[in-house]
Amino acid sequence: MTFSKSDVFSLPDVADTHDHDYHQLVVVLDGNTDFDLESKGGQQMQSGSGCIVPSAEGHQFVGLGENRIMVVNLPVPPPKAITDEEYEIVSRLFDKAAYFQLNPRLQVLATALSGELQQYPDDPILARACGNTLLSAIRHQINNKDVRIRGNQLDIDKLDQYIELNLSRKVHISQLANFCFLSVSQFHERFKERTGMTPHQYLMRKRIERAQSLLREGHPPVQVAEMCGFSSQSAMTNVFSQLLGITPLKYQKQFRP
Repeated sequence: MTFSKSDVFSLPDVADTHDHDYHQLVVVLDGNTDFDLESKGGQQMQSGSGCIVPSAEGHQFVGLGENRIMVVNLPVPPPKAITDEEYEIVSRLFDKAAYFQLNPRLQVLATALSGELQQYPDDPILARACGNTLLSAIRHQINNKDVRIRGNQLDIDKLDQYIELNLSRKVHISQLANFCFLSVSQFHERFKERTGMTPHQYLMRKRIERAQSLLREGHPPVQVAEMCGFSSQSAMTNVFSQLLGITPLKYQKQFRP
């Protein structure tokens, strides 16, 4: 497909309501945003989530602090260069408004494509190529029946991938639940059944496991705390000591020559 246009920018902290005569695909790269689709209602979107906005679908949006999104705009009707097959694909994808959550692999792809767009913002060919790539990849995820029924089977491996990608950030349990297409209460219950611990306990263990690895590599504790998503070095020290019975600094000294 050679008809889309993509861009990366931040949403303002003042709400705006509008519609437009083209389809739009929105993916949140960083931070939090509030979106309200006329036919689907409002939803707070975090990193890795997004929405499909058909042409003429009224919507309201506002950025919640620092944020960064990638949008792909598609003209309606499309240019003559588009084939009948491509037109049918786009028509099905934008048949109705929808919210979605990217799987870990597509989050990596979206981040990489956005980096290229920001590096070369005045390259229209690159903008179209990046938009088409993301659009096609998301279409396959949304059309994949395995993704739609994933909420019936808690996939710990895929959840681990998502957690690993976001450990340096503040991860809300609601984000993990959304990733699994479950309510927070359903997610909490099924997760504890599968792992024997709460999602919060599991997340803390993942942070500490990464902290151990970084400390062994020689990174200073204050930097490790930031890289592992802790609010401060003292917060990391408290959790680290509770789980391992040793402070991060003493742990690191064990691995120094």
